[in-house]
Amino acid sequence: MDRLEENKMDINQINNQTSSAFNQGNQAKRNEMGQQQFLQLLVAQMRHQDPINPLNGAEFASQLAQFNSVEQLINLNQGINALYYSQELMSMGLTNSLAASLTGKHVKAVSDSVMLSPAETADIHYKLNQTAARVEIIITNESGSEVRREVLHNVPGDTRSWTWDGLNNDGQRMPDGQYKVRIEAKDESDASIGALTFVEGIVSRVRYSAEGVKLTINGVQVPIGDVEEVGIPL
Repeated sequence: MDRLEENKMDINQINNQTSSAFNQGNQAKRNEMGQQQFLQLLVAQMRHQDPINPLNGAEFASQLAQFNSVEQLINLNQGINALYYSQELMSMGLTNSLAASLTGKHVKAVSDSVMLSPAETADIHYKLNQTAARVEIIITNESGSEVRREVLHNVPGDTRSWTWDGLNNDGQRMPDGQYKVRIEAKDESDASIGALTFVEGIVSRVRYSAEGVKLTINGVQVPIGDVEEVGIPL
């Protein structure tokens, strides 16, 4: 009888471990480890059952059904992962093909950068959610220091443009290179208005990198996902 009692205690301990394993940890860990723990505990429970008083048929059938459900879930998860990977490869291939076809096309993309070329001006494109009583166009260098601030009044909503002559606030010509643009717009009540900056021009280069596909527009690199419009060269 002592042996039977020990076996029953083992089974009770295993059952308690099973309940504890499924109730502990956060949701992510339960999803990741729950299946393996269940299978290990089920095998251990069957191995340590009392041969004189084995699990009854109904309980054993219930556990087999649970085992089958877990196995189906594992197979389903593997199938979903394989499908996701296949779709990722297909999407990557389509993106690469589309990117290659954009070379030489006129493209408009979301970007807060502008390239100043030698002895040239730079067009800054932006869009306002509504008419603004006051718009400040702020240009900063790579270190974040302000080099130019232009104030415009009574600017209509929608897409607008402003040409930077390449001069700083003191009227001196700035070095060639890439700069950042920030738009601060306010209405009559001094409330902020949403604004978005763009880069617009011909795509001169397509670069494939670990960060994704990037297009070079007027010397500025932008992710292909930031493209807003594509058209023929003007």
